[in-house]
Amino acid sequence: MKKILLVLIFIISLLYVFPIIYTFTNSFMTESQINAENIQIIPDEFNLQQYYSIVTNKAEYFKFFMNSVKLTVIIIVGQIVIGIFAAFAFAKMEFPGRDLIFVIYILAVLLPFQVTLVPNYLVLDKIHRVLNIKILDTHIAIILPGIFSSFGVFLLRQFVRGIPNDIIEAARIDGAGYGKILFKVVLPVIKPAVFSLVILTFIDNWNLIEQAIIFIDTPSKLPLSVFLENIYYGDYKVFYAGAVLYIVPALLIFIKGEDYLKEGLTVGGMK
Repeated sequence: MKKILLVLIFIISLLYVFPIIYTFTNSFMTESQINAENIQIIPDEFNLQQYYSIVTNKAEYFKFFMNSVKLTVIIIVGQIVIGIFAAFAFAKMEFPGRDLIFVIYILAVLLPFQVTLVPNYLVLDKIHRVLNIKILDTHIAIILPGIFSSFGVFLLRQFVRGIPNDIIEAARIDGAGYGKILFKVVLPVIKPAVFSLVILTFIDNWNLIEQAIIFIDTPSKLPLSVFLENIYYGDYKVFYAGAVLYIVPALLIFIKGEDYLKEGLTVGGMK
C-alpha cells in the first residue's frame, strides 16, 4: 500500500513539474524542432538562439519585466508595513470596534479577489471624475488594492496573538511605548511570518493578470505576465526563453525561502 501511495504521489508531482521541464527544455530547441508535430522533451542540439533573440530583438521584454518587478516590490513592502502595524493593533491593542473591523478583514480574505475588482474599478473611476485625480491606467491602480490586501494582516495577527501578554506588559512597565514594543519585542518574534508573507505576496503578484487587464489600458505599462501572451502569438520561437526568464525569479524566491515558508506556516498554524 505504501509503495502504491508513493507511486501515486510521484505521478501527481510529475504532472505538476512537467510543464516547467517542458518549457525549460524547449527554450534550448531550434524553431523547427519546436514546430514538430510530436511532443519533444530533449533538444536535438543545445541551442541558445531563443535567449539571444530575446536580448537583441525583444528589448521591450525587459521593460515589461521591470514593470513586474516594480509592481511586485512595492506591493510587498506596502503589505509588510501595513500588515505589521495593523496586526499588532488587532492583536494587542484595545480600541472600540476592534473585533468588528477584524471580522470585516476576515470576510475580505474569504472573498475571491475577482469579486472586489469591479468595486475597486468603480471607486478609482469615481475619484477621477470627482477629484480629477487619474489613477486608472497607472500602476497605482494595481498597487493600492495590492498593499491593502487583508491576507497579510490576517497572517501576521495570528503570530502576534501568540506572544504572551506578560511580555508586552513587562515592556510597558519598563517604560516602553507601543512603537518600541512593536519593533523591539514583537517584530523579532514574527520574522518567520514576515518572510512567509514576502514569499506568498511575491508569488501572488508576480503572476497577476486580471488586475492589469482591467486597470491598465496603455500596453507599455503592462507587467510581463500579460506581455508573455503577446510573445506566444507574435513570436512563438522565442516564447519558451521568455517564459523561463519569467519563471526563474519565482523559483529562486521559493527555493531560498522554502524553510522560512515552512516555519512561518507551521508556527502560524500551531498558534
